[in-house]
Amino acid sequence: MSCGPWRAAPLSEAHDLSEFSCGKSPLDNWLRGSARRADRQNTARTYVWEDANLAVVAYFAVAPTAVSRVGLPRSASGGASVIPSYLLAKLALDQRLQGQGLGTFLLLDALETICSAARTGAGRLVVVDAIDHAALSFYLAHGFRPLGEGPRAYLPVAAAERVTRNHAESPQV
Repeated sequence: MSCGPWRAAPLSEAHDLSEFSCGKSPLDNWLRGSARRADRQNTARTYVWEDANLAVVAYFAVAPTAVSRVGLPRSASGGASVIPSYLLAKLALDQRLQGQGLGTFLLLDALETICSAARTGAGRLVVVDAIDHAALSFYLAHGFRPLGEGPRAYLPVAAAERVTRNHAESPQV
């Protein structure tokens, strides 16, 4: 997915991470210090929005995970005790782009990536561990459901498929 003047791409050594700042130090630090290592170790894949100079203006990271059915409705668990899922481990937009509705498009990009992976390798849920209450509110406003008492939320992959399909049929950007 491309959004405005930015193109989506897997993170590579060519990307310039030096100017990226989303306003959350743990997310900025993870991108600079851990994202490439996670990719090399096959523990997470990071995708970025890049400008024409390969500067990163947004990113998300995805990893496989498994979720216990405790706290999930039967419709989400499918009756399984452990549910194969995808962790949307990171989602961050540079401060210069915040407040323009682009976070929704970044989330849609992440969901499209996850749905594509689920069509190939299965997986029933998209899970997020929100960094703070504002992030949790963002996910809940986009159809995620709370999971337990903490900052964890989930969205069934089938719902993510519907959301991304509906967006593809009537894009806003």
